[in-house]
Order: sequence, then structure tokens, then C-alpha cells
Amino acid sequence: MDNTLPDFIDYFRQLVVEHADLQTFVHGAAGRIIAGTRSGFTYPVLWLETPSMGLTDKDGTAPFGQRASAFVVLHSTEGDSYVDQDAKWASTEALALEVLSRLRHDKKARRHTFDLNGGQLEAVATMTVDNEIGWRYEFSLGDYVGLKYDATRWEGKHA
Repeated sequence: MDNTLPDFIDYFRQLVVEHADLQTFVHGAAGRIIAGTRSGFTYPVLWLETPSMGLTDKDGTAPFGQRASAFVVLHSTEGDSYVDQDAKWASTEALALEVLSRLRHDKKARRHTFDLNGGQLEAVATMTVDNEIGWRYEFSLGDYVGLKYDATRWEGKHA
């Protein structure tokens, strides 16, 4: 995985394509998760929050980018059925743990850096027409960044 925003998003999009049960991939700012009405998703959904990126000089040789983000696994539920809610809490937790297991697997294959480091898997519930519940996990993935100075980009604008 190259450490560009499109590659980062595509990595998670591909996880949904490859997983047996995840149905829809969505990405965007965290506020979009809890804002507004939405319907038309096929559940369960993997929602990737737009990441930030911290940069460091790793070993003094190449810039290293650490992308901080979160993913949320959501499922719609019957708002007045505790039996359905309990089943969806359990199934979305299992899916979130499967996503984490894939992140760890890909780390071992040297696709990126990733550590659990005491992260919290948080329960979430949204107030939308879909009455979603699920789990959210904050994480960071890192890899080298193609940060190269190009003098031609700094020669000024030509009339």
C-alpha cells in the first residue's frame, strides 16, 4: 500500500470487497456518521473516517507518514426490539474484531505498520432513520511517504 489518501481509502474498500459479510463501504468525516438521514445502505457497513497524517523523518533517510483514523462497523436494527439489538451488537462486534485481525495480518505481511496498543473498541448508536448500532475503533497505519522536492514546482507562475 502506498501512503497516499486514495490508496489508504482503497485498502479499506478492498477489505469490504473481500469479506464474506461486510456489504457497504463508506468514507468521510466523523460528523457524517452521526449527522442526517440516510437509507439505502446494504448492511453491515464499514465506515472509514477521513484520516489525518503525522510525518516524521524515519532513520533520517525517508519521511514516514502515520495516518490516524477510525473505522466503524454499523448495522441497522429494529429500535424497539432488544433481541434484535443484542444480536446486532454481537454481530458488529465480531465484524470489527475481524477487521482488526486483518489489519494485524497485513502488518505481518509488511503492508503497513499497525499496533493495537490499548485501543478501545467503542459501542456507537446513531439516531438516523436506519437506527444503526455498532462499534468504532481508532487506529493508525504507517508507511513511507513519497515526499520529494521538485524545483520546477517553485519557479513561479508564468504569464
